[in-house]
Amino acid sequence: MMLKLFLLFICCLITLCKSFHITPISYTLLAENIESVVNLAGKVQEKRFFLQISNEASPFFMYVTPCGAPIHWQLFSVDKDMSLSEELDVVSSISTPLEESEKFRLIAGEEDKKRMTFFAHRVPKKVILVVRASSPSASARIFFSPSLFRLEEQYPPLPHDTRLATNVLDDISKKDEVSAQITWKISPQVRNAEPGRYRICTIVSRQDPEFAGMCDDVEEGVEAVKCVPQMNNSVVMGQLWRDRTYYVTVFVRDQKRGSSSAYEVQTIQTPPSPVNEMVSRRKVPRNIPRKQKKNAPIILTDGIMGQVELEPRKASVLNMKFFVHPLPSNQSQTAYLIVHACDGLIRLNLFRNGKLLKRSESFSGFKRFVVSNFKAGHLRYQIINDDDAKKTIRVWTSTNAAQSPYPNLPDDTSVKVVNRKCDSATIQWMRGQDEHLKYCVYQRKENSNFLEHLVSLADNLCQGGLSSSTLVGCYVHSPTSAEIETQSVLETIIGNLQPSSTYRLDLLAIPMNRPHPQALPYRTVWVRTNPYCAQE
Repeated sequence: MMLKLFLLFICCLITLCKSFHITPISYTLLAENIESVVNLAGKVQEKRFFLQISNEASPFFMYVTPCGAPIHWQLFSVDKDMSLSEELDVVSSISTPLEESEKFRLIAGEEDKKRMTFFAHRVPKKVILVVRASSPSASARIFFSPSLFRLEEQYPPLPHDTRLATNVLDDISKKDEVSAQITWKISPQVRNAEPGRYRICTIVSRQDPEFAGMCDDVEEGVEAVKCVPQMNNSVVMGQLWRDRTYYVTVFVRDQKRGSSSAYEVQTIQTPPSPVNEMVSRRKVPRNIPRKQKKNAPIILTDGIMGQVELEPRKASVLNMKFFVHPLPSNQSQTAYLIVHACDGLIRLNLFRNGKLLKRSESFSGFKRFVVSNFKAGHLRYQIINDDDAKKTIRVWTSTNAAQSPYPNLPDDTSVKVVNRKCDSATIQWMRGQDEHLKYCVYQRKENSNFLEHLVSLADNLCQGGLSSSTLVGCYVHSPTSAEIETQSVLETIIGNLQPSSTYRLDLLAIPMNRPHPQALPYRTVWVRTNPYCAQE
């Protein structure tokens, strides 16, 4: 009864404050069995909360998840003889530490940058939680419950061994890039859950992602994000630069509750460029899908973009043929193949005159293949579905690279944030290799659950821009004769941003002098604006 009267008093007080335009008090109420996000951004870096405990005779389980910065939490009991008005005065005065008051008793407290747990056989019915942060861009996720089962249901369970196994796949035919296979163990609860409830995601970044996987923040320096179904225990991350250190974070995402649990962060060091690049011929493993349904292959026309569909079945196959006619002088030719997987993972087997020449790893998005020293005959492109989803794939092939509808991007397609303010950000990128390219920038302001969108929704990689993004602007760059000989850097400023906000920025390049031009993206970058304009 007293608790109901107390809650009614708080509601009336907040309504009164709003009516007379009074600044609301600096605390609120947190309920059982509901994860609450506590935002500590700005000048208020401490907040106090009354915890609504239904039964003081029940056990008390609590998780505190820091995001953006280490969090210090404290749990206090309230003196029973304290009047309600005294209680409100003390709690609402952030300048008065509760540990200095005789009316409050410290039950427990901890400070860390990792998820913290607390358990007690029972706590008083009225307790106060204090949450502090040392950074103006921090937040915390609070969840407490009297039920251990409900606590374990809130966050995806991890196996006892949360270490990752990494294996660098070094293809010496690729001068600048390598791939890495990441493997992990899966808890039986996740593996045997209803299909689609969990997804297991991998983040590869250049900086230590201290809070990635458990929070909705994707920090800068992220190179790639890839997710697999809950039954999969490995993933291949491609396009990693040689001689670099990368941080790998794997986390399980609960699609039902919007919560995550992260494995241990693992570092990998990619090897340098091979010293002897003369060793170029390697035996290609024959990993061809067996028992293929013998359909007539699709005949591709030189220089014409084609679009095909893959059945929604793992290992379903589509065969295409491209005939290379001999030149009058019987000279060797080079055949170019571009595969643009719009919405998911595929693999490709490439045959020359019936013999397997190349077997690719799983990939999505844009991939270019080159077959050199080819006088005449036919090439067969065998595209294989790597999961159970339907695929849309664009295919272009020719012996004339100049006819390609796609731009020639630089080897380094990263976008760097070189300056940020409270309302703008400056980005730089390497110029493409074409003479006339149009660059378009798209932006999307991320809300508190944007990581859920990132790992659960797949945008069509063949479209010009994300359906949920806004076009900032486009401009055409035609390099000078001096710039053509060098890899010049381009720069632009993204304005009209809001302080203390996270934005996703996508940069797309479009050729200006090609028939039916197609856009290709640079690597996505996230930027967080400064919280205060007065500091600049």
